[in-house]
Amino acid sequence: MTMTMTTIQHDRPARAGFTLVELMLVVVLMGIISASVIPAMANVQDMRSGAARDDIARMLGVTRARAMATGAPMGLSVNLADSRLDIVEIGADGDAAEIYEPLTGQTRSISISSAYSGVGIERMVNGDGTSGSGTIWFDYEGAPHMRNQDGSFASLNEEPVEIELDSGERVLVYAYTGVVGTP
Repeated sequence: MTMTMTTIQHDRPARAGFTLVELMLVVVLMGIISASVIPAMANVQDMRSGAARDDIARMLGVTRARAMATGAPMGLSVNLADSRLDIVEIGADGDAAEIYEPLTGQTRSISISSAYSGVGIERMVNGDGTSGSGTIWFDYEGAPHMRNQDGSFASLNEEPVEIELDSGERVLVYAYTGVVGTP
């Protein structure tokens, strides 16, 4: 017995595309992915704020260590307008002068708002209770103090210096000891 093969022809042309089930599966997967990614984005901003806080604490520590190593007053200038930190020393005319690194020829500074997108310095309370931009000075023993406009010594800080980021993160420089902390 011989068999013959016959082909069945459809009157409809074949369509390329996805079925409704496949589309629904993709929509469900995208929903699951977005539900897990959106909360993680908030963590990124928190991590930036924490890293900025740590960088400010590091710059304060470097400034304090440099003052103790050189025996000369060193300061960290904090500019609230652009969230910039610069390590400074007392210049020949008594003003705060930026320090240039001997190996790189560059200043020791950091712009918090440029380095950490969406993060800025909200406020600074200096060791005498005044608020606003200013310089945190350290002496040869690492003690924080205030200086007059002409660069002469004014007084030891009687209150802690507080730098607060717009996220609420804070860095403290404790009075008399100069210990840097992040509460």
